[in-house]
Amino acid sequence: MITAAIGTCDPSPNFVSGKAVRKEERISPGSMMRHAPLLLATFWLTSALPLRAQEHPYIAAYTLTEFDGSIRVDWTILGGSTCDGQEVERSTDGTTFASVHRIEGLCGDPVIARSYAWVDQAPPEFSTVHYRIKLGFDGYTSIKSVVFDQLTSTDQRFFPSPMTTEATLVLNVPSGTPVDLRIWDGTGRLVWERLGIPGPKIELALPTGPAGLYTYTAIGRGQRFTGRFVRL
Repeated sequence: MITAAIGTCDPSPNFVSGKAVRKEERISPGSMMRHAPLLLATFWLTSALPLRAQEHPYIAAYTLTEFDGSIRVDWTILGGSTCDGQEVERSTDGTTFASVHRIEGLCGDPVIARSYAWVDQAPPEFSTVHYRIKLGFDGYTSIKSVVFDQLTSTDQRFFPSPMTTEATLVLNVPSGTPVDLRIWDGTGRLVWERLGIPGPKIELALPTGPAGLYTYTAIGRGQRFTGRFVRL
């Protein structure tokens, strides 16, 4: 005889509040064949469910918040008090991590929740940034990520170059800053102008024009940005 757990919809007392109750039945090999489609379907549904990252048991809350030019990491420890030192680790590929901040001393408390925060003032530009917290010798939190499409160490970025008709200009200005942008072709003719565009990321589509070297000037928050790009 073979023992197997089979989901049933039995109108008997095993069926509670409209939900099927799993019960153990002893079935013969021949009966197992009759139940094979159900078993296969159950296995397929279980395998198809998305896997969620399991959080460390000490962690009660853990979030990332993107600001202008920075990312804030917040976490709360409930329990513990035995981990000696904490480290915030960062990665751009989700695999290779490096420590970017350390908090000395015992972490957490066995009775009350302890909250911690750290602001990454220099996240890698235009990257998916991954973070995790090392809780001393007690392991790691789950990995959390944020897409950081901002500039922190350079003034501007224009891409792609060479370009055809569409491109993107990103300026190192606060979000929502009004920007005046003008573009000239190789002969000095003004071919594109937009005033008061909200920065820092500006999508542009140039009208039909000749290939060659183009020049742009952008003004926002009292700053002047100039650059060149090639149009095919």
